[in-house]
Amino acid sequence: ARVFEIGCGTGRIAIPMAMTGVDVLGMDISEPMLAECRRKLELVQPVEGRLRLVCADMRDFSLRERFDFIAMPYRTFMHCLTPAEQLSCLTAVRAHLKKDGRFILNLWAARPSAIAAHTGAQAGLMRLSGRYDSDEGGLVHYCASDFDEYLQELHEEHTFHWTEEDGSVVNTRTLSLTRVWLTAREMLRLVQLAGFEVEALLGDFDGGPFLPSSTEMIWALRPAATSRRRT
Repeated sequence: ARVFEIGCGTGRIAIPMAMTGVDVLGMDISEPMLAECRRKLELVQPVEGRLRLVCADMRDFSLRERFDFIAMPYRTFMHCLTPAEQLSCLTAVRAHLKKDGRFILNLWAARPSAIAAHTGAQAGLMRLSGRYDSDEGGLVHYCASDFDEYLQELHEEHTFHWTEEDGSVVNTRTLSLTRVWLTAREMLRLVQLAGFEVEALLGDFDGGPFLPSSTEMIWALRPAATSRRRT
């Protein structure tokens, strides 16, 4: 099978896929992340499969080839911030999928309780997200979140502290991130407009059904027998 991963970043998923023996094309908009992917790929050689990388924008791309399987993991689609960008992205994916191909993507299933925890007086509060230690020191990750309920936008500010063994901070960097969330009904309309049929909608990574309590949406899509795309 010919596999295409959209938003491959530094190869966290693309490299292990290639190691299983399949041919993978990884695409990302960030050339520095692709450079890191190439560096990591060299560390695991020889790799049974083949991994090619291309720098392109998932909102509008044309590679002039089709794939058996296209993956867009870890909420990558949430970086499309408007309905126009979302539909353009899905339409481009559809154009690169073989007639019997499959497209699987993951989104966050936003629950009102999760949104409420980051609005009002809670908006913008810096919270500890993780602490990672090594023999040479560690990394401490803080995140502040703010939700725009009207635009369905999630605004995040991530602060990273690199520390010495004694805990003293030697470097700090802050990065901003904006994503959007969609409801299952909104997403269903988009995939239908882009020419897909829903094979399955899952609510977790163990293959469980999508439920009101689910925090993940995993969409398994195939090309529609009769395209519903508007001209």
